[in-house]
Amino acid sequence: MKKSLQAILTFTIALSGAVFAQQAPTLVLPMTFLGESDSLFNMSLKSQAITANQGPYQATEMLQKHGPMVDVDTGLVRASISVPLGAQPYVQTIAANPPSPANITSFEGPGIGLTGFVMTGAPPDTTMAVGPSHIVAWVNSMYVVFDKTGAVLPPGPTVGNALFAGVGGGCDTTNRGDPILQYDKLADRWFLSQFAFGTSAGSIVGPYLQCIAVSTTSSPLGTYYRYSIAFSSTSPSGFNDYGKLGVWPDAYYTAYNMFGGSPAGANTGAAMCASDRLKMLAGDPTATTLCAPVAFYGGGASFLPADMEGTTLPTDVSQGGMFMRYSFGGISLRIFKLKPTFATSTVTIGDGFGGFGTSAFINIPVGATTVACNGAASTCVAQPGTTTVLDTLADRLMYRLSYRNRGGVDSLVVNQSVDPDGAGARSSAVRWYEVRSPLTAAPTLFQNATYDPGAASDRWMGSIASDKLGNLMLGYSVANAGTGLKPSLRVAGRLRTDIKNTLRSEVTLITGTGSQTITAAPAPLTRWGDYTTMQVDPVNDCTFWYIGQYLATDGTFNWRTRIGSFKFTGCN
Repeated sequence: MKKSLQAILTFTIALSGAVFAQQAPTLVLPMTFLGESDSLFNMSLKSQAITANQGPYQATEMLQKHGPMVDVDTGLVRASISVPLGAQPYVQTIAANPPSPANITSFEGPGIGLTGFVMTGAPPDTTMAVGPSHIVAWVNSMYVVFDKTGAVLPPGPTVGNALFAGVGGGCDTTNRGDPILQYDKLADRWFLSQFAFGTSAGSIVGPYLQCIAVSTTSSPLGTYYRYSIAFSSTSPSGFNDYGKLGVWPDAYYTAYNMFGGSPAGANTGAAMCASDRLKMLAGDPTATTLCAPVAFYGGGASFLPADMEGTTLPTDVSQGGMFMRYSFGGISLRIFKLKPTFATSTVTIGDGFGGFGTSAFINIPVGATTVACNGAASTCVAQPGTTTVLDTLADRLMYRLSYRNRGGVDSLVVNQSVDPDGAGARSSAVRWYEVRSPLTAAPTLFQNATYDPGAASDRWMGSIASDKLGNLMLGYSVANAGTGLKPSLRVAGRLRTDIKNTLRSEVTLITGTGSQTITAAPAPLTRWGDYTTMQVDPVNDCTFWYIGQYLATDGTFNWRTRIGSFKFTGCN
């Protein structure tokens, strides 16, 4: 059942504080129920062959990243809540603690190293979801279901659009990638999604869709309820790029970077959206998706939605979902709250404590920061044996924004790529943050450190999460052109009882033996990974699973991925 695109003005009256505020228009996106699918195996047999112009765009054809790294706060309703600045960030150059845990399991993920995988584009967009018995890993063009020993389960590597076989339209006939997937621990269900769009004369054109499949059972190999969300081709809405998902009790929260118009043009802002989780889990055709206005934060717009670890509910669910971005203007982390009311098709956005609108947020200063590549936040990671340098994507926080309620203490952990020596010769290190009490009006920057052991090698493309005891694990890519270290995957962790702002010495998941070498026209292939994924096993809430990109030989479009697991011995 398709809903009409509409704009609704919401007026909010806070009687207790005698505050009257006008909320910006809610965007109600057309959302179509595509029915219940056949089993995953049967769908794989029905999927259509994908021609060259129906698959993922190559990295050299991708749209520009965000515009100028400045804030464009407009429509101020109330001044933001600002948290006082604490100590300057700590740069850790010596890993004095005992080693991080050695990997328990390590096996090949989707990529050319896996039998049955077909290479169609780059970068891989490495993402993964972990359930009680299965791991689903999805790269741009194909997903694979594994058991936890690494065995590939039938039907093996499968094109992403197989989930939508038979529904018609872009979700069925194209296989664009940029996947989003999660295991919903509260419901024991799987959420698998990718975008769809058209092409014309080498440009991305509408219709712009987000194609979503929610499993009907606890098995990722069973049947799925399927939906498509349509984004307007009219600027400031447009192409829904780089989607990220957070599972929250009241909704599935998603964030997109928007590129306005058709053909898709410059970055026009961010879409922060909420989809009706309860209706989607039930296969209800009346489920809707509600978004905040797109036309704000047009520069440096990337947001991450908070994603729950474990099954302990947040201490406060009345504020809706949390979104965070890094502010170049404020040198800070900024938290927005998006509260949907599906019964009235409205959302409110603000700080969660009486401030409404796109300029009402909680501001958490993080101290002096130079983002990777001497502040350029772009392409600078050198590799051995080639002049091609790799992109750090340092203009944004890196996936995921991991939330956990541990004993009544709320915390968020997240990371980004920064320059460890300012304007010096170094290029990139991973900076990680832990924010405590983010659901209060005065959260604290509990930990804030840059991990740069030995003051050597470049580290970037990180992903971080916490286990049920509050231990952390950070995974990332690492390379050093001077020593001959080709892009590899490592992890570093910390026990909750370790010295604050420190990680233990790093552990290698896999040492890459290839560099990404393309330098030819029309542009070098500089994109790497786009993101990696750290997840926590729901069975024990202790085991960390990580996936990232590497190469076995020098070359182009020959990437592989590796999946590994790690666990601190004191967590059971």
